[in-house]
Amino acid sequence: MKYYILFGPPGAGKGTQAGAISKKYNLKHISTGEMLRAEIAAGTELGRQAKELIDAGNLVPDSVVEGMIENTFNSNKDVAGFLLDGFPRTVGQAADLDQMLALRGEKVNAVISIMIKDQTIIERIQHRAEIEGRADDANVETIKNRIATYHKQTEPLITYYKNAGKYHEIDGECGDIEAVRKEMLRVFRGIDKLLERQVVIDNALLDNVQMLAHESPRLRMNYDLRNSEDDQSQRMLNVMLPGTKTAIHRHNYSTETIMLLRGQMDTVFYNDKGVEKERIHMGGDTGVLGVNIPKGQWHTFEVIDLSIIFMAQDGPWSPLSKENML
Repeated sequence: MKYYILFGPPGAGKGTQAGAISKKYNLKHISTGEMLRAEIAAGTELGRQAKELIDAGNLVPDSVVEGMIENTFNSNKDVAGFLLDGFPRTVGQAADLDQMLALRGEKVNAVISIMIKDQTIIERIQHRAEIEGRADDANVETIKNRIATYHKQTEPLITYYKNAGKYHEIDGECGDIEAVRKEMLRVFRGIDKLLERQVVIDNALLDNVQMLAHESPRLRMNYDLRNSEDDQSQRMLNVMLPGTKTAIHRHNYSTETIMLLRGQMDTVFYNDKGVEKERIHMGGDTGVLGVNIPKGQWHTFEVIDLSIIFMAQDGPWSPLSKENML
């Protein structure tokens, strides 16, 4: 699956462009507003929770919105991917999304941003309010408050996704709707080529991934090194901070190769009863740079100093089952 985020300020035209992009690339368009209404109409548990909060005049918390998004991921298997519109809106939500996708063995592929000036935002929202008869949205001060909220809470996502190398920006005022759509399609074609990119593993890349790990509540971050989504092997960088927890686990169908690029950590082997049988110190003055972990070997990692490893395995990623975790 591919996961794209459609980004931009209010009135940028995200909803207008989303339909054509979703149809062309067989993506499921996820608009958080429409999703909330659909869950409420369907009477789901999450929809019921959302309705109670909205009826009481409260904001719907991140956990409820994220639960709805995950439900949408799980219930749409016949698409090539998803186009998120209206989520994430904060860096915290972006980190939650990264964690949600990491647990699925997936990641955000790209962020496509439609940018317009603040004055254009005011003019477009006022025009839309007139057409839809929404007097509240026609108020200039109300619109300015929405713009201020966007700059304060949502705009920091630009830096977040630029640092991840996933941010792509287009000019939302380059012409009419068709002109903007043409530019968006050009960017999408470029993204498809980027997925086949050659990646140089240098200090700049390690620094970027390391920074993202510091922002993750899991205290670690993966960076996929496969050349395409169809590559059925596993090759990635994994940044791990002291304090991150990795379950004792095993891989029954593939040997795992670990090479330490930065830091100090231990690879710990266990027997079938969960008793430690060997500890391999890596980094520092040990002279140990990596380890080959045989199929079926119970193991975990303990991080001493911030560590970055290169990891490779045969076969596609799959979630660890209960019988493969101690």
